[in-house]
Amino acid sequence: MNAFETPAELRAAFDTLVTATHRQLRVYDHDLGLLGLDDASRFAALRALCVAGGGRRIELLLDDISRVAHDHPRLMLLLRDFGHVLEIRQADPDAPRPDQAFVLADRHGVLLRADKSVAHGTLHPDDPGNATALHQSFEGMWQRSPASVSATTLGL
Repeated sequence: MNAFETPAELRAAFDTLVTATHRQLRVYDHDLGLLGLDDASRFAALRALCVAGGGRRIELLLDDISRVAHDHPRLMLLLRDFGHVLEIRQADPDAPRPDQAFVLADRHGVLLRADKSVAHGTLHPDDPGNATALHQSFEGMWQRSPASVSATTLGL
């Protein structure tokens, strides 16, 4: 277990998990503000995961999707180019949602923040027990998610 306190340490912990991901990366958070997904190196790492193929998946589940398209243009490019790998959904606002934010790498890595509004938390690079419980929680919320973010705007 590695503790982190600052936004920079949070992003470094996230980078560690992305690098260690072989098949599936799952993120649950209020929004993506603290993760800095549009940083060039983070974007490159996520893109590498997308192009690797082999059934890889990136699933982002957010309480608030209203600013994703505006605040994360590089992420929107990934969504446009790799919509079969990357999906962004909004958590059901009528269902109970945990206070914690978490990132899951495959079935073993966990980045956990006890409160979605703060940067401090812990990184567990190999914690299958905790990862399994969080995967079950994520899966339940994912299945109830009513809306998703689209990379294309339709209009007449």
